[in-house]
Amino acid sequence: MKLPIVILTVLAIALTSSCHSDRSHELLGHHHGHSHSEGKHDHDHDHDHDHDHDHEPKNSHSNHQDHHLYGVIDVAFTPFGEVIRAGGEIMPARGDEQVVIANHDGLVLFALAGIQEGIEVKSNQQLITISSGNLVHDNLEAGYLEAKARFEKAKIDFLRASRLMADTIIPESEYLDAKLAFEVSQATFNAIKRNYEAGGQKVLTTTNGYIKRIHVVEGEFVQMGQPLVTISQNKRLVIKVDVPQNAIPKLQNIRWANFITPYDGKIHSTTELNGRLVSWGRTTADNSFYIPVFFEVDNKGDLIPGTFVEVYLQTAAVAQSIAIPKTALLEEFGSFYVFIDNHEGWEKRYVTPDGTDGKLVRIAHGLSVGEHVATRNVSRIRLSQMSGQLPEHAHVH
Repeated sequence: MKLPIVILTVLAIALTSSCHSDRSHELLGHHHGHSHSEGKHDHDHDHDHDHDHDHEPKNSHSNHQDHHLYGVIDVAFTPFGEVIRAGGEIMPARGDEQVVIANHDGLVLFALAGIQEGIEVKSNQQLITISSGNLVHDNLEAGYLEAKARFEKAKIDFLRASRLMADTIIPESEYLDAKLAFEVSQATFNAIKRNYEAGGQKVLTTTNGYIKRIHVVEGEFVQMGQPLVTISQNKRLVIKVDVPQNAIPKLQNIRWANFITPYDGKIHSTTELNGRLVSWGRTTADNSFYIPVFFEVDNKGDLIPGTFVEVYLQTAAVAQSIAIPKTALLEEFGSFYVFIDNHEGWEKRYVTPDGTDGKLVRIAHGLSVGEHVATRNVSRIRLSQMSGQLPEHAHVH
């Protein structure tokens, strides 16, 4: 039988709703699964990220800066010989100084305004004029005019003798006398003329260098040959070391030396200054308890002759020792300590020094090979620890 139209309409609506509901469940189920998958994916991603981060090296950049800032070194065995500590003096090397002398009697007039010891001069530079002024005896200008007149007369006589000798009018001996008189007068005149100027005789430097000492004052009367100025080239210097007599048996083993200049506190090495051991005395000086030892070195511009220095004579290295830079040590109530980088921070470690060569300190107890020691800015670490704070760029764990 045929169903009414109303009933067919109701059935159609029901079937459509059922299909839509199933499709919705499918969509919802698919969406739920996708969300779960994404949640799992997010969880795994976060886990992996944290895991990788945990295995990255920590403070690697800070550690690099830390070692650079504090000059951290690895403790190792170092050749270290016996050291003899002594006093010494910086002196000019022989041949390194030139003395400028007066070439005539007269009064001193300085050619350089404000001439002082220590100024730089060039070779053949005029420093002083020797003037006769109103002197009657051995007047320079009168001597110049007299030498010129003698030269001119001798020249005329020699030319005349040469012509007469050519015509065999005069004997050869007379010609030779005229020639000798001419040559002598010429040499004398040229010697005076060479440095002569109106009013006096010029005094020139003999080499490049520095004025070490001025021996005269303006207006002083000087005689020929008298020292006027000492010029130092300052290229090579001598380190004279006064060694006590109890160290005499060790002198033959000395190889080089370190010395400290008091005006700047710098440590210099004879090996770095192209130095060499020149000699050592075989006897003590008069009224002295010391034996002199001499080193010759290059002067690189910051060594001043006449300076007294503290010297550390180095003997041939005979043993391997643990030695660290002197700058690493700090003192506390007579005890010495260093700072060790133990990978957790700075560890204060007391050590026992056993001699120094001025640069390195031999450590008898307290350090082991392979440990890491700070050698620069160590006072900065100490102050930071005293204030309860970590120093800049220090390890943080």
